[in-house]
Amino acid sequence: MRSLESGLDVESISKSYGDRALLDGASFAVAPGEIVCLTGDNGAGKSTLLRCLVGLARYEGTASLGGKKLKRGGRLQSEIGYLPQAPALVETATVEETLLMFASLRGVDPADIEVGEGSLPPLDERVGHLSGGQRQRIALAIAFLGRPRLLLLDEPTANLDDEGRRMATHMMRAAAERGAAIVVVSPAAIDLAALADRILMLRGGQVVEGNTMAELIQMNTGNVRDITGRREMEATS
Repeated sequence: MRSLESGLDVESISKSYGDRALLDGASFAVAPGEIVCLTGDNGAGKSTLLRCLVGLARYEGTASLGGKKLKRGGRLQSEIGYLPQAPALVETATVEETLLMFASLRGVDPADIEVGEGSLPPLDERVGHLSGGQRQRIALAIAFLGRPRLLLLDEPTANLDDEGRRMATHMMRAAAERGAAIVVVSPAAIDLAALADRILMLRGGQVVEGNTMAELIQMNTGNVRDITGRREMEATS
């Protein structure tokens, strides 16, 4: 089911730090219900691009969601779920307090959360006592609060065990099924071979079409570890 009129449209985004142009006219689109993997070398600007789209960094160019321009602090910000590469959580807060705080900041119902029962640590547990994988589960839950129309996920499976990877896979597939446009940053696109519809590469400050999933699978036949944590896609004759 793809219920949104249109998804994400990015036109000629440029971002410089001093004399260095990290993004140089980056353009791409993501349809409603589509999961796109954005890959590229370390330092290529993948995380910076997501920060621009979510309104955390100023940039030149335009981006729109459902035909409406994305603006820093605009009303559409509540319809964007963002998972940063290094989520900042309050160490002394409990899991429940953390979810309530971010729901309030986003202006969404904290009960509207796309996480299966038992997927999160105990609600009364303090963040400072959690492992890296448990923190990542909370950060994922925060990104999916309120069933956002656009999900920008920076390495969503980092620190997760196999069960956590399966949880993340299920959450992304369910969000795509209801019509969300999803951009997933990953340094290794093959890790998303079982999930992503399309691969984009950030190279020289611009977004280009990467290898197709079939090409990636062929190049890595017999040695593919998909996002669910299983080894799949063995060589066929």
